[in-house]
Amino acid sequence: MAKRRLSQQQKQRIEAAQSAYRKSDSHLQGLVVSHQGSRILVELEPRTTIDCKIKSNLGSIVCGDRVAIEAGSNNEHRVMAILPRDNLLQRVDGFGQVRAVAANISQLLVCLAVTPEPNLFLLDQYLLSAEQEGIDAVILINKIDLLASPDDPFGIAGIYRPLGYQVICTSIKTDQGMSEFRQMLTGQLSVLSGVSGVGKSSLTSYLLPDEPIKIAQISAANDEGRHTTRTSRLYHLVGGGDLIDTPGVRGFSPFVDTARPLAHGFREMLEAAASCRFHNCLHLDEPNCAVIDAVSKGGITASRYQNYLKMLSQAKPG
Repeated sequence: MAKRRLSQQQKQRIEAAQSAYRKSDSHLQGLVVSHQGSRILVELEPRTTIDCKIKSNLGSIVCGDRVAIEAGSNNEHRVMAILPRDNLLQRVDGFGQVRAVAANISQLLVCLAVTPEPNLFLLDQYLLSAEQEGIDAVILINKIDLLASPDDPFGIAGIYRPLGYQVICTSIKTDQGMSEFRQMLTGQLSVLSGVSGVGKSSLTSYLLPDEPIKIAQISAANDEGRHTTRTSRLYHLVGGGDLIDTPGVRGFSPFVDTARPLAHGFREMLEAAASCRFHNCLHLDEPNCAVIDAVSKGGITASRYQNYLKMLSQAKPG
């Protein structure tokens, strides 16, 4: 989880570019619905989009961003500034660089599947990112039709529902859970995330049958899917709500906000930590640690605690 920090000079250039923008009648405001290369697609109002260039030194622009646009000659438009964000979902890629995923979202849908088998460490990484940004998280277990007994597959509901997370089992083939899936999207700006092969594109295609969304076959060799979504795209849903479909990834390393303890990204640990002897307790081997005590008594699931320790070790420099 090493983070690539911007140099002070880079930060100053970005801040200068943002502060140079002043609200003006000549500037339009819109919503970023797609970003490819050096150009983005911005929606000014429903069903009215324009192709825009990007002013230099603005930093990362992602789906969900609200932006200010300047109209130029020859019908050219340029994004001049990113308007203040409510939140920003970020991850760290394999090269240690911070990548923005989506902005101003209200709900993160973490899509798992019966195959490939759910990785709870990866799930906890997604949930950590959501907690840090104040984003509601919902856990989807897709392809549930592949199980003979679909009751609490892999014990996920037993771990996460007591923590307040909604867990929904879905199957496009049998329609199980699909009505509940649709309902949870109403009135929300949601991001659908998960590793390749869990069925994100199939779920998106189910919601948007008229959109040309590619769906790839699962590899027989490793039970993983190929990346079918190449770029993020924001879709408006029938019945209300918006959905951002993101490219599949092999893993998800969250951008860790070092201004807050890592344990604050784990709901049950945050609650228990209030009773720790030391306010800066890392919950490793400190005396009178309420988190360790809760783990020993079963109040905190061992897998969640072990995933916390793994993230903590990865977050430390070196």
